[in-house]
Amino acid sequence: MIFRTKISDDAHARTFMKNEIVTNPAYRRVVAALDDCEKRYDRLIKGTGATDDLRLASTVAILKGEVEKRRRLEVELLTAVETERQRIGQDLHDDLCQRLGAIALLIGSLAKEVSVLDKKLGEKVGKIPALVTEAIGSCRNLARGLHPVTLASAGLPAALAELAARIPADVKFHWPRSERIDFEPTLALHLYRIAEEAVTNAVKHAGAKSITIGLAILAGRPVLEIADDGKGIGQKLKTEGMGLRNMEYRANVIGGDLTIEARKGGGTCVRCTLPLRKSVLRPLKPKADSNAK
Repeated sequence: MIFRTKISDDAHARTFMKNEIVTNPAYRRVVAALDDCEKRYDRLIKGTGATDDLRLASTVAILKGEVEKRRRLEVELLTAVETERQRIGQDLHDDLCQRLGAIALLIGSLAKEVSVLDKKLGEKVGKIPALVTEAIGSCRNLARGLHPVTLASAGLPAALAELAARIPADVKFHWPRSERIDFEPTLALHLYRIAEEAVTNAVKHAGAKSITIGLAILAGRPVLEIADDGKGIGQKLKTEGMGLRNMEYRANVIGGDLTIEARKGGGTCVRCTLPLRKSVLRPLKPKADSNAK
């Protein structure tokens, strides 16, 4: 029964991943391997009806191995998803945004030439660069959403601060600035996506006006917390919402414990607590004296 429950949980994760799949050979290969795992699950579960303790123990051991294999395949698939997001995000930022910028400059120059012949028409054409600039801003925000460049260049705290700054609501980010929090890239990416999903849910579904993102180390365990003042998460969204299942799946991948609770006075608190890890928190080194030799 324990393994049946686990397989049910994996089904939710599977739904999440299928929504991300595109026509990329890497996705199809891993999904095919996951289908094979599921077929083996069914055969193994049907074979656990025997009363022979040795046979049952052997079947359970094999099933545990299959579960672990499936988990590795799911992580591989999620990595492929993020790689594709990174590629698209970089294409938007490095290619499309640059092209739009060049178009804005050309139209600005054209507006000046047109104004010499027709002032009113020149004024109308002169408004186009501002619209293109707005499109560039939207494109850059989309690129950051697909691939948070700051995460790789400056770390998780900087990426979360940037996330808070670009959300159309009162979003604040707090973390212990007296300490340096370092996470491996994959772990940091999953935590960032959890925060991103929680903030999006708070604004879109709960109508939150004020949101706080917190990152800290409590009793030696890294904790990410997102609290809002919205109307809360309805039971239907809590049980059927894809975004909540996405967060649960990501927390499970990194071995974290995700809780979603109502706050006193209204709102929701999403908290992801990671296992105790060494070398996650390091004191900041004092800046070197510029006068020192």
